[in-house]
Amino acid sequence: KKTLGTSAGSLLHICMLELGHEVCGRFYGNIQTVINNWLLLEGHSIGIGDTIADPETYKEIQRAIKKAKEDVIEVIQKAHNMELEPTPGNTLRQTFENQVNRILNDAR
Repeated sequence: KKTLGTSAGSLLHICMLELGHEVCGRFYGNIQTVINNWLLLEGHSIGIGDTIADPETYKEIQRAIKKAKEDVIEVIQKAHNMELEPTPGNTLRQTFENQVNRILNDAR
């Protein structure tokens, strides 16, 4: 993904720098055509079973959710006990919201 993505040093980035946007656009269009044709020939399919997590993955998800809940409860308790300090440039409410959002985003 990193090689084909848009980050510095990727195939797209180097192609754009060396050959320009028109050639690079055609190149990526041709790559997509090759991939589409390969998928048609190989006949890959995705079934409902491919979307169901195995038991170990499910346990890991449950652990992540439990930890996130515990961490959010800890932040709530700090706020209730007046132990939460506002971060620079933020109100106490913004600090609280930022911390809770960070915890929940990290749990994803």
